[in-house]
Amino acid sequence: MLIIGIDIAKEKLAVCLQAEREILKEEEFGNHKKGFKAIEKWLKPHRMDEVHICMEATNVYWEEAAEYCHAAGAKVSVVNPVRTKGFAMSQLRRNKTDKVDARDIAAFCAATPDLTLWRPPTPEQRKLRALVRHREALVKTRTQQSNRLQTAREEEVRSSLQSVITMLNEQIEKINQQISDLIDQEPGFKEDHELLCTIKGVGGRTAERILAEMYDLAQYESARAAAADAGLTPAHHESGTSVRRKPKLSKVGKASLRSALFFPAMSAVQSNPIIRRMAERLENRGKTPKVVLGAAMRKLLHIAYGVLKNRTPFDPDHQPVHASLG
Repeated sequence: MLIIGIDIAKEKLAVCLQAEREILKEEEFGNHKKGFKAIEKWLKPHRMDEVHICMEATNVYWEEAAEYCHAAGAKVSVVNPVRTKGFAMSQLRRNKTDKVDARDIAAFCAATPDLTLWRPPTPEQRKLRALVRHREALVKTRTQQSNRLQTAREEEVRSSLQSVITMLNEQIEKINQQISDLIDQEPGFKEDHELLCTIKGVGGRTAERILAEMYDLAQYESARAAAADAGLTPAHHESGTSVRRKPKLSKVGKASLRSALFFPAMSAVQSNPIIRRMAERLENRGKTPKVVLGAAMRKLLHIAYGVLKNRTPFDPDHQPVHASLG
């Protein structure tokens, strides 16, 4: 099996082809459909189904490339950048260029034979994600304009801002209806949405955002793996006997999902008995409110993973063997 490492940037792709850990050739291509076709042509006489392509989950710039390569028949793995960075550091890499990064990604793939293969979203999943992200952008814009309205003094400016806010309200309502219709029309969406809404602290809008941003949540090998992908696992920094920094969220992963869970986690600390008990244990151990909230966000995602994986509604009386997240 040939291996391709691709370093992703907004406008270009650095590509490294190797076999048996030997670099065969390297090249740069545009990060667009014409560039993807050029990669396929560049691979000849090999076929796309003869290669395992590995790339990092860099913003959203990887998505089109991954979808094209998967559709062309290649095995595709999309990995957290922290994993490839850690691998490069273990190899004592001193230089960092796009070409070097592509080599490191290919070498990482060769050294990790059990990498999970990426599964592209269905057209319906892609549509849901686009609608939800568009709604969040509209809501953010509305908040900005509402803040401006509070400080505006000239009547002409206030009138204009009010018109913009009214228009945004109408668009948000329209998008909300389109999201609701899409979920109702797709049996898989509808069932998953209903399961997520059984979780204390998770409302309809939060359930929509979880389905949109982690459409493959139930496919993860574990709840911890899903939390790591969302950047919700704790990052510790200790060295020797003198360096003891406070743990914090790694924040390397899906920022949009962390944003979706922030306020629901605050609510869940009060309303969800499992998360409330966990929060009380952490508080009694002297953990800061920030650490407690991060743990609540992580636990909320663990529970979401559980209800979707097991296809059962949330049970507030469930007591897992290893309940503590501390």
